[in-house]
Amino acid sequence: MTRRMETFRGVVYPAQCDAMGHLTIKEYMGFFDQAAWHCLLALGFHSDDILKRRIGFADVRHVVEYKHELLSGELVRAESEVLRVGGKSLTTRHELFNAATRTLSATLEAVTVQYDLEKRQSVALFESSGRTVAAVAAEIDVHETVLRHWIDQLGASAKRPNAG
Repeated sequence: MTRRMETFRGVVYPAQCDAMGHLTIKEYMGFFDQAAWHCLLALGFHSDDILKRRIGFADVRHVVEYKHELLSGELVRAESEVLRVGGKSLTTRHELFNAATRTLSATLEAVTVQYDLEKRQSVALFESSGRTVAAVAAEIDVHETVLRHWIDQLGASAKRPNAG
């Protein structure tokens, strides 16, 4: 696990709620999306660099759990952490809380792949960020050897033939 970071603050507006007065699923995902971009920024992936290099991100897996409803007028806060880092992807966990009560409202675990927008294929994650593995390891508060081990493990699993 890495250290958790606050990645989003917001408010639930009436227009974001359904007929029962609860935040809609679409809006939960919007809050998680904003948290994910702040998490990427904390890892050194600046939007200007992404646009210049023509490198994008795609979520390829989401696991969402809804724990407690959010209502119109409530303030929300998200915390995020990096769970795993691979050669071309990373897995993050985002938790959305009611900011006043600290009640956990929903969680999202996402696997995100980085890809070349021109070639439409995945690319090496941290090489394309222009940051060293050591710098990223320090940022997400893991030892460099642990981060390199995660990257090596993913690379090895990607090279194994499919036993299917």
